[in-house]
Amino acid sequence: MLTVGTFAQMPPTPFTPSGAAPGIVVAFVLLDVVLILVAARLCGAVARKVGQPAVVGEIVAGVLLGPSLLGPTLFKLSNPPEFLHCDLTNPATNPDGSPFVASVSSCLFPAQARGTLGILGQIALIFFMFLVGIEVNARSLRGKEKGIGLVSIGVVVVPVLLAFAISPILWKADFVPDFGGPTAPNRLGFTLFVGAMLTVSAFPVMARILQEKGLTTSPMGAIGVASAGVVTVLMFLIIATADGVAKEKDVIDIGRVWVITAVYLALMLLVVKRLLAPLGRVYERAGTITPDMFAIFIGVAVASGYVADRIGINVIVGGFMAGLVIPEPRKEIWREMSGKIGDLTAIVLLPIFLAFSGLATDFTKLSVAALPGIAALLVAAVVGKLVGGAVFARLGGLSWAEGTVLGVLLNCRGLLVLVAALVAVNAGAISPLLQLGGVVVALVTTAMTGPLFDATIKRVPTPDEPEPEPLATTTD
Repeated sequence: MLTVGTFAQMPPTPFTPSGAAPGIVVAFVLLDVVLILVAARLCGAVARKVGQPAVVGEIVAGVLLGPSLLGPTLFKLSNPPEFLHCDLTNPATNPDGSPFVASVSSCLFPAQARGTLGILGQIALIFFMFLVGIEVNARSLRGKEKGIGLVSIGVVVVPVLLAFAISPILWKADFVPDFGGPTAPNRLGFTLFVGAMLTVSAFPVMARILQEKGLTTSPMGAIGVASAGVVTVLMFLIIATADGVAKEKDVIDIGRVWVITAVYLALMLLVVKRLLAPLGRVYERAGTITPDMFAIFIGVAVASGYVADRIGINVIVGGFMAGLVIPEPRKEIWREMSGKIGDLTAIVLLPIFLAFSGLATDFTKLSVAALPGIAALLVAAVVGKLVGGAVFARLGGLSWAEGTVLGVLLNCRGLLVLVAALVAVNAGAISPLLQLGGVVVALVTTAMTGPLFDATIKRVPTPDEPEPEPLATTTD
């Protein structure tokens, strides 16, 4: 079966030392979680002060904890304190054979602890997208299939075409691992990975903004939210295809993941949904989520995440699909499930994922020669969504004003572009420097969403009856 390495995949075995006792590893995981929470809350508060979503600050917090600030360039440790156990928790040499240089970041976040943090990040994504899936109101999507299909196609096809357009700029040693060597990815696979990064849309952000404005049940809102969900599935299918192409697998193996994905989606929507339907009646009789129901819901979310991961479309799709198949009354079930796991996920677990991404991002490696490539990546990311969203929304029956707003919302990347970039770098298809470009795209497009939305939404008439739903507890 064609699979893509999970974003939490650790570096090759030679980089992972084995001298640290399990107790030391557990201690570092606990310490790292505390450091991440403190940094995330502080940076998130600063982001909100300047009118940005907390996720912008949390992404910055992860970067600051990594080698960009606390790495050997600025904080080299010639004689690390003994209590940090740097000699046990870090290797003597890097994967390329160069001597390992101890730093504040590498000693506080050793290799073994990062592996555990990556697993916690996966769990965070499953629960986060599970809650988002429950929030989706399927009834508001009826009769809007044409608009959903056209917008989904537009904001996928246009970015992928732009990836091919900028490929000549990015196809160089800075962005391609082992450029010109025997283990370098082929160019088509590399370009498809770039296309996947450009395709990302952070639809939890879209859902939250539309709810705040009372636009969730409007034609624009319903089409936008559903399109963003479809785009997420397609993005990971593109990643799975890119991985197969980069590893020169045959067409049958590459096509198999698309077929298996279709079967998985059909089973979730047609079979699992019916199997869970009786739990809705149990909920109505009990008036609350019983412990057994809670265990079943969490079990379905984790199992769906596992299947999606093994297929190669990532746990994030699995969590979202599990949320979609939760039975009615969905609003009441969402409210209780959000109360049980919402804060834990948004405040504790998701910042761990963002920090995990930041620990693999080193802005000190950024060179002047790489700036044109990263600038091209950013421009393509913005243009692809704004043009693709506006034009295809218009073809789908919305006004130019509504299409422009959708393009602005779909342009927001949030944490999802970090997922795509980590999958690509772990697959050996892009370099850490291009992954850094993905972090830049995440920060810039997420930061520009709020101001652009406020500027463009003024041209869209406000619906007469805004939806009075509560807001989700999200950090993205």
